[in-house]
Amino acid sequence: MRIIATVLALAMAAGQLSAQAAPRTAAALSGAELAGLETVRRAVWVDWFSGDTAALRRVLGPELVAIAPGVPHWHSLDESLAASAGFKASGGRLVSVSFDSTMTHRFGETVVMFSHYTVVTENGGRRQIQRGRATEVFIRSNGRWLHTSWHLDEQAL
Repeated sequence: MRIIATVLALAMAAGQLSAQAAPRTAAALSGAELAGLETVRRAVWVDWFSGDTAALRRVLGPELVAIAPGVPHWHSLDESLAASAGFKASGGRLVSVSFDSTMTHRFGETVVMFSHYTVVTENGGRRQIQRGRATEVFIRSNGRWLHTSWHLDEQAL
């Protein structure tokens, strides 16, 4: 009988716990922090499409995981830098990059940034527009933001 009472008490306690909402884990960034992070994010995109691998090495983490549309596997830092240099070497040029609907989740010194993006590039006089969603991860280290990963998808135009 004692065992049944204990099981019932545990079941009731578990039921009460499962009915409670999960605690909030993400914190907000201040306006200045968000502006600084958005500046870093934009610079990474501009530097990637400009083939500025030296600038990218300063802000991309060595553990970078980069997932892009049409690429069957993710890229490491070295593979992403090679793709950036290859885009530039092929004559590719960034016309514009823009972001909207940006949302951030901060977990201590880590920020996950979600947004819609539009990239306009040109190669051989031909313009291409790519739109999609981006999930990017930044880590604050030694007072500056490092970009450690991104996952992009593409939306049909």
